[in-house]
Amino acid sequence: MTSETTYREKGRAVVLAALMVLSVVAMSAAFAGGAAAKQPTNATSDVQYTTSTSLNGDDLWIGQEVTVGDSSAAGSNGSGYINGSGFEIYKGLSSSSDPAQVTTVRVENGEATFDITSNNFEVGEAYHIKSSDNVWNNVEFWVNSENLNVDFARDSVSTNGQVTVDFESEREDQWVNVTAKNLDAEQLGKVFSGVNSETNDGTLALNVSGVTDGSAELTADFNNADVEAGTYNLTFDVTDSAASDNASITVTDQRIDYSFVDVDSPAQGEVANITVDVSGGDSAVITLGDKADGYDSYVNLTDIQNDELILQFDTHDASGSPWSLNDTDAATLSDSDVSTKLGSNAAFPVYTWDLSIGQGLNATGSSANEMSYDVQDEHDRGRLAVQERTEIGDVTTHTAPADATLKSLEDFEDATITQTSTIAEEDHLAVKVDDFGAEGLVEDIANNADTNGLSAALDAEGVYVEISEQSAGPIGQPTSWNTSTSATNQLALTGITVDEYSGDLIFVIDDASTSLKAGQTYDFTFNVTQENAYVSKESEVITKQSELTIEDREVEWDDISSLPAAEDATATGTTTVAPGTELSAEADSPNDQGGFVQVAEAVVTAGEDGNHQFAAEFDLSEEEPGVTFSLYAEDTVDSNVNDELTGVTLTKAGDQPESTIDVSGDAPSTVEKGADATLDVTVTNNGDAEASVDPVVLINGEDVSEKGNVTIAAGGEWTKSYTLDTSATGDISWEVTAGGASDSGTVTVEKAGNETGDDSSDSSSSDSSSSDSSSSDSSSSDGDDGDTDGSSGTPGFGVGVALVALLGAAMLALRRQD
Repeated sequence: MTSETTYREKGRAVVLAALMVLSVVAMSAAFAGGAAAKQPTNATSDVQYTTSTSLNGDDLWIGQEVTVGDSSAAGSNGSGYINGSGFEIYKGLSSSSDPAQVTTVRVENGEATFDITSNNFEVGEAYHIKSSDNVWNNVEFWVNSENLNVDFARDSVSTNGQVTVDFESEREDQWVNVTAKNLDAEQLGKVFSGVNSETNDGTLALNVSGVTDGSAELTADFNNADVEAGTYNLTFDVTDSAASDNASITVTDQRIDYSFVDVDSPAQGEVANITVDVSGGDSAVITLGDKADGYDSYVNLTDIQNDELILQFDTHDASGSPWSLNDTDAATLSDSDVSTKLGSNAAFPVYTWDLSIGQGLNATGSSANEMSYDVQDEHDRGRLAVQERTEIGDVTTHTAPADATLKSLEDFEDATITQTSTIAEEDHLAVKVDDFGAEGLVEDIANNADTNGLSAALDAEGVYVEISEQSAGPIGQPTSWNTSTSATNQLALTGITVDEYSGDLIFVIDDASTSLKAGQTYDFTFNVTQENAYVSKESEVITKQSELTIEDREVEWDDISSLPAAEDATATGTTTVAPGTELSAEADSPNDQGGFVQVAEAVVTAGEDGNHQFAAEFDLSEEEPGVTFSLYAEDTVDSNVNDELTGVTLTKAGDQPESTIDVSGDAPSTVEKGADATLDVTVTNNGDAEASVDPVVLINGEDVSEKGNVTIAAGGEWTKSYTLDTSATGDISWEVTAGGASDSGTVTVEKAGNETGDDSSDSSSSDSSSSDSSSSDSSSSDGDDGDTDGSSGTPGFGVGVALVALLGAAMLALRRQD
């Protein structure tokens, strides 16, 4: 009898055979994972807790094989020996109600071993032991997953150089296997000779300890390690957890070639940045000057971490310790020296100084000021061109609220600072010297100020401020106050910290309000004398003069007869206190009138010549029109400074008298693109008394007006022009309001006569199909080059064997079917 086999039956046989073979391959891969289980603590022993107290509350890590108990302590009461044949592990703390059982562990000879796998344990969770042995019963532990990150600080290193390895982990102490293709354990041991290590079965294990705040630094020293040039991928595999990471380094035998990338041209007194390329190296020497020029200096850098470094040379401290690093983590400034006859207070001369960079230093000479420094293996040369000190800019006085803190540049920027020559008593008097420069000088002043005070520090550099009475009456001489240490009437100064010094010198005169009298105008002078290193001649002495007026603290309401019963009823006034000061304001109606009290804050805004404004807004919309009330304003710095306005009438919001203010705006209705166009604003006071208004100008909805009220005399007007942006076609809307009056309009910007095309951007013209994600071939980015550092084989069936088995099984099936 003949059996006919169909193609479907043959195909079924092939598929079944294939499934069988692939199942076996999958099992072999699973066995491979089990075979890769790691061993802990010292590189070849398990993690073991011999006492329950050492385990209780400790962290266990995914991948660990943990042994608990101590077989050698049998018979000792309360020892680590575990009594009983086994115990159970439950999820949660021992106090948990109805916890879930995780696993059962067998005890043999007082000890038990179990694996911390992700199949049974969850990261970040607590677990506890349930045992008949009271010593081990309810012992708790936590399970975590280690995150390991290992990187070389630089991409390359020379065959005789060293490089830092950044090691990051949550664990403080652990053993890590290190392997690399084409590097054996002996070579790796030389590379990491500074780390405690063991070699087991041809694998180097490092004992990484002292990990602080999650990081540690190892040193990879390739000098005498017999490592050939090339790129090496090192695998760092924690011995007792599932954590591992890779890090690559290129070892080169090419001559290191350092170079100068960029060199500043500083003015005298400034700090120069010198950027150098030190790729592939771990040490460098830079020299500046020459013995023949009367100045020679060097700096020696070691433990270089970056390919580029920024060295800083302080021209103000050229004869002392001029060298520093912009980033102290980028390298170590191991030593430096200066050989010169330049005086300690002398300015570093205007000159083009020679720079040299390389490896190794050749120092010759017999005395400190007669040394000559040369680079042994010179790589590159450069120039440091020192310029003459630039002239300082304007010296201006400023005020700030009395309660403001002015200790740092950030404080100065955050506070309300107003440039003015009129200062109210108690308010801050700050001085700003534009373009003072001389960063090195300012740093010395700041450092000296920390010890001796800013006044003495400035005085030592020939810088002082003097404030003098303009007159002293018919008898006597005008009194002067001075910041110098020798002054009879000394002024105390506080400096703004120089952490973010940008060239402007800023300081505060602390005791101006106690030394100077209100109601008087003084002569203010800022001086830089010949005591300063950069002022060598009498003709170069710097003197900046201005006037300074001290005023009483005053607040005064405007002449207000009524306010509307509105949500934003606003009462205004004038004051001498610094803009930014918050005044306390109150609207108070007695019980026989409206019987209400409203409290508000009134923030002072800047005016001219010390005549500042304040405005208090009250919500009077729920009050009864027709009643009277009082307005009260008080200075929060000095409660004796106040003003009260009585008999103010509350009127209906719609019954306000017609405004005596007219507002008009004048702008062209059309304009060509790119042509000049302005909006001219005029505010007219048609009343019989002066009026205080706050003009608001909106252009395309943006407020471009200056904040604060302006006072317009009876019959007078206020005008201001605003430039319109005509760079694009379209409509520009504008609106002007002041004193209840308003005006508005639109300016249309049209194409210029010689312009063609559309001014707008047509997004539809962009062809999205030009970016075709399908053109990206994912196979071109292959993280595996097919050549790994270790064996990729698996127990049982390898890939090749599996394929042969698959073909054989298929052929056998077909043959049997036939």
